[in-house]
Amino acid sequence: MNTSAAGLKQIIQLLSEIYSSLEPEEILYQSLKGIVSLIGCEAGSIWELSEEDKKLFFRAIVGSGSETLRGKTLNLGEGIAGSVAVSGKPRVIDDVRKSSEWNPDFDKVSSFRTENLLTFPLKSRGKVIGVIQLLNKEGGFRSHDIELIENLSGPVAMALENARLYLFQKRLFKETALALATAIDKRDPYTGGHTKRVLEYSRGIGEILEIGGNDLERLELAAILHDIGKIGIPDDILRKKGSLTEEERRFIEKHPEIGAEIVEGIPGTETLVDGIRYHHERCDGSGYPQGLMCKEIPIFARIIAVADVYDALTTERPYKKALSPQEALGYLKDREGHKFWKDAVQALSSLLTR
Repeated sequence: MNTSAAGLKQIIQLLSEIYSSLEPEEILYQSLKGIVSLIGCEAGSIWELSEEDKKLFFRAIVGSGSETLRGKTLNLGEGIAGSVAVSGKPRVIDDVRKSSEWNPDFDKVSSFRTENLLTFPLKSRGKVIGVIQLLNKEGGFRSHDIELIENLSGPVAMALENARLYLFQKRLFKETALALATAIDKRDPYTGGHTKRVLEYSRGIGEILEIGGNDLERLELAAILHDIGKIGIPDDILRKKGSLTEEERRFIEKHPEIGAEIVEGIPGTETLVDGIRYHHERCDGSGYPQGLMCKEIPIFARIIAVADVYDALTTERPYKKALSPQEALGYLKDREGHKFWKDAVQALSSLLTR
């Protein structure tokens, strides 16, 4: 590995250590679940206050109908949760239907019936960053429940603050990785924007194939970094306008292995390495670097291969004209199941005809 590749590895390693931190969403959910059980109520939620648009949104929910509420928001000052976020003081409502601040729309959406609730502000460094809301305790919430939540609110607020920081760091890592990959893209004036387009196609294929959550995020990162190994290819080969010699072609075909070496061994990037190393493999075993058959090729690599070839076909190069989207898709369909994973080709077709 050359010096520049080694330096790139250090940067990615540093960013990956942040990216692969413990998932705080699970910590928030398990904390809320434990509090609901401890208090003996029916349901609960943790709302986060967005610093950008001053809205409250659900970060964790426990109870029946909870999934139907994800994506719902409250304006700061709106409803009981919004009022507590403004005042910074806990509230107990013994009968929500007697409260002018109660918004019944959430119950209508979730088919849940709220009777009473306790809402407590979550603060970090003296500033409200969210609220925790507990619903339906038999006999109602009492002062000892408030005291208990007050003792627990510090760790919950810390977990919420960590979750906010974690998401920011993940976004920063992704944007930094994309910036690095784009910089490498620009070494070749004919492939500008390639990484971003492969990312978009790969993400779209992944969503259609119902890859979600952390797996979709890892697919996105593998797509961003799939050509990172081109940092090890000399400019006179990478930017050559004419046809490559056999020796030059063998050299440029080393870029998946170089990319994998840059990322390999960095904690949290194990699934990314396969997407990088094998995105030039083909289902009939004619690809490189190992000549794998379709079922042997990791799924991320199968998806990125389709996205990568589609973008290459629809981009003009010195040695060829760009195909139309229809022509490029026809090329892939003619070779689905033979060169390219059929499911990924069909997903790309669905994506392009939306």
